[in-house]
Amino acid sequence: MAEQRIRHLFPGSNTCRGFVGFFEELRRKAGRTVILKGGPGVGKSTLMRETGRHFEQQGMDVNYYHCSGDPDSLDGVFAPAADFLVMDGTAPHTVDPAVPGARDGILNLGICLNEGQLGAQATEIEELQRRISDRYAQAYRYLRSAQAIRDDAAAVYREALSDQERKTLIRAWLADMPSDRDGGEDHVFVQAITWKGVLQETDAMLTGRVFCVDVPWGFDAHALLLPLWQTAVARGTARCAYHDPLDAARFAHLSIGGAVFTTAVMMDAPVMAPQMDGGVLRRESQRLAFDRAVYDMMLNQAVEALAEAKKHHDSLERYYMDAMDYERLKEIAQRFLEKLP
Repeated sequence: MAEQRIRHLFPGSNTCRGFVGFFEELRRKAGRTVILKGGPGVGKSTLMRETGRHFEQQGMDVNYYHCSGDPDSLDGVFAPAADFLVMDGTAPHTVDPAVPGARDGILNLGICLNEGQLGAQATEIEELQRRISDRYAQAYRYLRSAQAIRDDAAAVYREALSDQERKTLIRAWLADMPSDRDGGEDHVFVQAITWKGVLQETDAMLTGRVFCVDVPWGFDAHALLLPLWQTAVARGTARCAYHDPLDAARFAHLSIGGAVFTTAVMMDAPVMAPQMDGGVLRRESQRLAFDRAVYDMMLNQAVEALAEAKKHHDSLERYYMDAMDYERLKEIAQRFLEKLP
């Protein structure tokens, strides 16, 4: 009997391109989706955690999708065996049912709010929303700067790694890549930039064999992973892209046919080390050291801005929590949980 798998992932991340999420891809995975609506603090994460426990108690695998804005909160819970997903459908990742009523549903927890009470506090709420938006905009400016600096380091490693060596690494990976057919495609993050820093749940990738290339900070892993992805697409092999948390347009890791290909060194996994031109690395050593120092500074400033946004969000959440009818919420949640498959 297969061991139960409880995975922790991120459907979105704060990136150099702003907030990027794969919520539509997540919704398409499930046969039945319930989308939760309502403001901050209305109990969406609590209900999702209870949903996850329901499926865990039945021995099912459960995927918990954490919020990059607040990793202690959830954006979704998916039980593959039950083909059931419950997810947060509020901004910044607004999601609506694809087949309302017939397959997907909406559960609006906002009906438990005292709208009159909130209406009297509209000015304060709008001011907090503005402050949150400003801090996120500030964070994204820092992240764009961090990405530009990382690109400069990547240019050094492109020069130091010969085209022949790059092809040798890719061929070695392709030789180990499973070639199963008729597989689906997933997109998600196992790393995310949050107010707590860069969080990693790389253990969530582990499903079979792992193959690593050990590369330094700033190396463009996407350049090695893209040919594998393209081959998997052409073959129709089951694949999951774990996207770069800073630039979601790039791959950080891949799972193909159950095998994981990564530039993160994992315990007990075979590791390849690319041969780079030492002369180039010595010549550009100060440049690389400068890039890393500035990158760390920009990333830290972005995290501080996200932490400020979190403080304002906590204040905003308090308004909604004070306006909630929790007895009514308890009744709604109980009816929902009783109907779960």
